[in-house]
Amino acid sequence: MKKALFLLTFAFFISHSYAQPYKTIKIYKPYKWMVGVSWSAIDDDGRQFEGIFDVANWNYMVFPTRITLDRYFRYGWSAEAVATYSQYLPDKLVNDSTNRGSTFFSFDLNGKYSFYQKYAPRARWIDPYFTFGVGYTYRNSANVSPHVPTVNLGFGLNIWIVRSLGIQLHSNAKIGVYPGFWVTHTNYLQHSAGIVFRWGEGKKNSNGGFGRKKNKWTKKKPKYKPNKGH
Repeated sequence: MKKALFLLTFAFFISHSYAQPYKTIKIYKPYKWMVGVSWSAIDDDGRQFEGIFDVANWNYMVFPTRITLDRYFRYGWSAEAVATYSQYLPDKLVNDSTNRGSTFFSFDLNGKYSFYQKYAPRARWIDPYFTFGVGYTYRNSANVSPHVPTVNLGFGLNIWIVRSLGIQLHSNAKIGVYPGFWVTHTNYLQHSAGIVFRWGEGKKNSNGGFGRKKNKWTKKKPKYKPNKGH
């Protein structure tokens, strides 16, 4: 699937360029949980490398159709669950055919790595990342396999407007693994744009780490007791 390879190569160069100039912060927890709501567009025209930016053939709804739940762990790593509902419109090109209107649903479990820690002291408002994982897609179109397990590879960008609220842009390549790996009609691209909200940011301790309590409260100082024998 040449579209997927093109996007992933682009993502590698973007992430590499962001990561080089800055040193990694040892321990930083930008959030504990993050939720998002997005508008989603499905590119399933079956033309591989051609028409990669042909918005006219993207399937999307006028209301948000994608929700995400993200749990942060450590050193830029987190895990996310993603659910998407949409519709294939009859006038859109689906695997080189039109008049293929259908229901679309997908659910994904992804690992996620954020480059935020690479340069957080200098530009806290920008947060590029990449994702990888597995998923399930349902499409009841006549020329598409209805039930397809997928391998997911993607990249995205969070732009933080304020500390807890931001805009998320994301592109994901879904590679079908059944009824055949890398079969064109099971592969597709999914793009999204929406808002994200995060909470549970770590606080810096006196020793340079992050947590809710400072070190001076973790241990009590021993009280001085005078020697009665002198």
